[in-house]
Amino acid sequence: MLEKYGINTILLDTDHALVSEFRTAPTPGALDFTADFGASYQLLLQMCVERSVKYVIAGSEPGVELCDRLRADIPDCPANSPALPMRRWDKQHMFEALAAAGVPSLTTRSVAAGGNTVPAEAVAELRRGRKLVVKPARGAASVDVRLVETPAQLIDAVSAITNGAGLFGGNSAALIQEMYPAPRVEYAVDTFSADGRHELLCVSVYDKWVSGSGDFVYERGRWLDHDDPAVTELTDYARQVLDALGMFVGPAHMEIMSGALGPRLIDFGARAHGIGHPQQTYLLTGNSQIHRECEYIAELFGIRAPAPRRRVGYSLSRRGALVLFSIDRQSQYLGGAAVELMGHAGVEEVRVAAVPGKTYPPTHSMMDSVALGLAFVVADSADELDFRCTEVRKRVGDFFAAV
Repeated sequence: MLEKYGINTILLDTDHALVSEFRTAPTPGALDFTADFGASYQLLLQMCVERSVKYVIAGSEPGVELCDRLRADIPDCPANSPALPMRRWDKQHMFEALAAAGVPSLTTRSVAAGGNTVPAEAVAELRRGRKLVVKPARGAASVDVRLVETPAQLIDAVSAITNGAGLFGGNSAALIQEMYPAPRVEYAVDTFSADGRHELLCVSVYDKWVSGSGDFVYERGRWLDHDDPAVTELTDYARQVLDALGMFVGPAHMEIMSGALGPRLIDFGARAHGIGHPQQTYLLTGNSQIHRECEYIAELFGIRAPAPRRRVGYSLSRRGALVLFSIDRQSQYLGGAAVELMGHAGVEEVRVAAVPGKTYPPTHSMMDSVALGLAFVVADSADELDFRCTEVRKRVGDFFAAV
């Protein structure tokens, strides 16, 4: 998209993306942070200055920290608040920042990396029959996020994070968070910030279930209309979060739980929504975080005149959902899913990552689902969309054989 504006780009690969499997091979034409710069931030910054870099984009969660740091250090580059930058990528600092700003959030306790002692208050809550959620302070895509109901489960979940290899390499602090009381709905709120203003690009809702091991398995994400009753409250809350985290520029992806307590942040990414979501959002609304960011860069560079007046919110041309593949037992992919699923009504796109003949473990996270595949489904009504998504999910199971 930037090429359409005549804007030159420099691509950069990092080991964080490789370790986390956000990528599994070198990006064509990209520089490598380790091979080309010896993992030296100063050498990378020097190259950016010499080549007149004026804007930096985080391609995915592994690059958020480096992107934020470069934005702050490159002359004349739009940047986020320099105070406590880790609040935008480390969930421990993130929730502390929300509390300090008076933004309602879920009670969260932490166990330092390498530690094993869980807070006595958390154990007491479990013994009173409450459920808790354990998650890494640094992570993404629900990897290592667990629902626990007993002290033994709590200790195991915390230890797996604090003493194990984290998603981006190295161990992480573990967060122990209260479980939002039922009934509850999980939303994804996607925004773009520029010049101190926060724009809403879309709101979607997640449908998921909890596996027998306590992992959160996502079934689908479906787009909500801008006039849905939940959207106004979620948008107001999201803007409070963005202000509390010092987001001045760029896209942000928020996962927000809502119900009787009102909106509460459960996860945040200072980057665009993943799994191809912006591309589908563009097809449904005519805009997306990526389209908006590229437009902003073109305005910043004087290539495109700023829009005199931006439309508030968005509108859906059709109902849409991303159906995420999952399996509840170790299974072998038999092949052929893409061709067959594209024949179903409303299926606009199928992306199968699974390799025929390869065996896959039970689905524990969104990363596991993406490793299998997903389908983009559209319809003219909510009921029709539900029916089509159900049919797709049923059919997906036929292409995996338990082993």
